[in-house]
Amino acid sequence: MEQRRSPVSAVVLIEPRFVRVLHMQFGRHCEVLGEQDGRARVRLAAHTPLSIAERIAGWGATVEVTESAPVRVELARIGAELTERYGRGDK
Repeated sequence: MEQRRSPVSAVVLIEPRFVRVLHMQFGRHCEVLGEQDGRARVRLAAHTPLSIAERIAGWGATVEVTESAPVRVELARIGAELTERYGRGDK
């Protein structure tokens, strides 16, 4: 049943000290898989790639998505929108 509620997942790398906060955002849809290059390797799940991207976009470079091209595409789109809106300096 849980698989049907959150069919999309992404694997991210994040500093271990932030895992608790990430877990607070995703709850049971946050699973620590281990460690890689000194960072925690975490699987996040949601109903769409956009839902994952929206929840981690504010983390900026603190989170690196290593698996899930659709989530990376959504993050890039969000970034482009923000750059278009706010990236023109002192407007």
